[in-house]
Amino acid sequence: MFLFPPLYSFLPLLLFQCLIVDTHYTHSLSGTAGVMAGLISSSPDTHKLQRSNVGEMKDMISNLPDSLLHYILSLVPTKDAIRTSILAKRWKYLWTCLSVFDFEKDRSFICMKEDQRQKSLYCLLDQVHRLLYHSNCVKKLRVNYFGVAIDADRVNSLISAAVKHKIEELKLYILLKAQFVLPHCLSAFESLNKLVLELGCALNVPSGIHFPGLKRLKLSCVNFANEKSVQHLFSGCPVLQKLTLFNCNWWNIKQVGITIPTLKTLTIFCDRSDREDLLNSKVKIEAVNLLYLSCSTYLIVDFVLVNLASVVDAYIDVGCCYPLCPQISGPRAFKLLSGLGSIKSLRLSTDTLESLSYAKNTLHLLPLFDNLTHLVVDLGNFESTNEALMEILQKTPKLEVLHIPMGFDPQICLDGEDWRLNSVPCCFKYSLKLFSISNFDGSEADIQLLRFLLENARVLGEIRIFCSKTLSADLKKQAEISRLQLVGLGSCVIKFQ
Repeated sequence: MFLFPPLYSFLPLLLFQCLIVDTHYTHSLSGTAGVMAGLISSSPDTHKLQRSNVGEMKDMISNLPDSLLHYILSLVPTKDAIRTSILAKRWKYLWTCLSVFDFEKDRSFICMKEDQRQKSLYCLLDQVHRLLYHSNCVKKLRVNYFGVAIDADRVNSLISAAVKHKIEELKLYILLKAQFVLPHCLSAFESLNKLVLELGCALNVPSGIHFPGLKRLKLSCVNFANEKSVQHLFSGCPVLQKLTLFNCNWWNIKQVGITIPTLKTLTIFCDRSDREDLLNSKVKIEAVNLLYLSCSTYLIVDFVLVNLASVVDAYIDVGCCYPLCPQISGPRAFKLLSGLGSIKSLRLSTDTLESLSYAKNTLHLLPLFDNLTHLVVDLGNFESTNEALMEILQKTPKLEVLHIPMGFDPQICLDGEDWRLNSVPCCFKYSLKLFSISNFDGSEADIQLLRFLLENARVLGEIRIFCSKTLSADLKKQAEISRLQLVGLGSCVIKFQ
């Protein structure tokens, strides 16, 4: 381990040598090195290069063992690593032993016209295809050229070229013109444990697709072609542990069930949608071993959680937007939260609390969160979230930590009645030990909250206040707030951060 820092210090010299090398030698290359001549000569900096006399420099780096040279090359972008093939005979084939290929569009791509972008991408894919053919063992492949639509056969050709390698991670960020049928040759990747697909098109998954070793899957900007495609995909992932669905479209889905017994982490993010036909789309997710859930969506699609008693940590951010009316968003948010009765750590967004407020007549039917010890809430507009929060607190008898990361809206003005309850939550009396709040500026609303806690939280040991910029500079105000400790029932300490 102690060898790597000094080796890395030679890296600027290595790259400098790569760029100032005699361009005539570039044109004399043949075989695999010649394949990359286009990458070298097409570099935007090539025309600026001038010959330099480096003959007197001592080439210390070329004397290193191949294993260390491979390590050094893995630290630089793939294009730069391949350019080292023109340094000397020793370097000509070093890059073919790299196990990581990472290709991403450069800044010039943004300035190109659409036809130029397409030509650039086609050229890159052809080069990557040939690189995969000549390389020895590629374990990780990433191609990020999202931004111009291309034909699906180009991607199929790329995947076919990668089949001969024992690839462990495959990440493709490519915009396709039309529907993409997941090729059966992907089933040949027995070593594949991570797959990322961002395609911006309809995804059709035929029957027979199988990923025996896939543990992490991320689908982004994908429109599922139909219910069968969804079923084929997830039934073909028998050991999947982490699933991310980012801005996936469910336009063609009416009802589908995703049953993944091995799943441990599930992340669902869906941006705002105004398609009314999605209101009747239902996705049932059953994962008996799920530990973490993150659901950030407007609940246009009805996500139903089935048998998630194992979940210990969750982030719920669900809101109401057109065409989703309060009469729909409230019950759906209620149902989502009700499926997390065994949760230990939970974060609720402002939108979630507002959605729950639309179901205020049924909030008392929420299950008892007996295992919940840590709760994070984004209060936002307290007037619309207060009632929902208080109902939830009534259902958390063993809560130990309560955190409000965003603080109060500075426009809020409470009259003293807002914090008075018919009955103080059980957790305040017997279990709440730590309360923390961020963006605290000492407003009337902030002070009333502290008073309420100090008067009712019997075992509260510490209040952590993360000050706003204004309060951080006002030591006198901080001293006044600290004196509130005297009104407490116990020995609670107020700490400013």
